[in-house]
Amino acid sequence: MNKLIVLLPFLLVACTTTTEINRGNGKKQFLIACGASTPWSICYDKANEVCPSGYNDVSKSGGFNRKELTVECIK
Repeated sequence: MNKLIVLLPFLLVACTTTTEINRGNGKKQFLIACGASTPWSICYDKANEVCPSGYNDVSKSGGFNRKELTVECIK
């Protein structure tokens, strides 16, 4: 049981994928997909990682299978 508790944070982080969206206007946008059971804080941690200078939320949705967060980086 203790091994599961130690591995749980790593499993949650592994449940995120990031895709860069090319809008053609020079601004960087990213679609961050997280597992449905992953807390939103993990998704926002990933947004902070891909946009270290900050970001604006473009859209946020949660469904049965996953959560999606689209952000636009601030330069």
